[in-house]
Amino acid sequence: MKPSTVLGFQSTAVNNLRRPWQTFKNGELWYGLTKLGSKRHPLTTKQGNKNFYKGTGSAGMGKLDKYGNFIVNWSKVRTYVVPTGLNQTSLKPLVSPEIPQIESRYVGYADGPKDVELAWKNIKDFIELGENYDYKDLDKTDYLEEFVNPKVVVDELPEEITK
Repeated sequence: MKPSTVLGFQSTAVNNLRRPWQTFKNGELWYGLTKLGSKRHPLTTKQGNKNFYKGTGSAGMGKLDKYGNFIVNWSKVRTYVVPTGLNQTSLKPLVSPEIPQIESRYVGYADGPKDVELAWKNIKDFIELGENYDYKDLDKTDYLEEFVNPKVVVDELPEEITK
């Protein structure tokens, strides 16, 4: 059988190259890329092919062993070195070092901030009283946050708390 010339709906080889089904309304050829519109969108996994993996930018600093425990590879852990002479620069911290520290005191709670009774009391107060249920002006209390268990008898409290 003898090979035929261009088959299909194109009559010539030039028409085959022109791809007449992809032209603009004014007759200009369109080869798949447009010069209109924004091109600087962030690349997501939807734009890549099936092998594209974006990741999160974080490095794997270890691996799991056969028991499910995470083993840290210390050669992959990032360490940051403070530049020499940093204390002589005019750079200022974002938070002033003169800001007073907030102290917390937990009276009547055995585990302190991890106590179950305190967590349950906070949940109940949040539901009943709303978002600002425990607002205290720390300027008036010298930045001392006190959490007193209501089951503790007032006579048993230290003198500093009853003031």
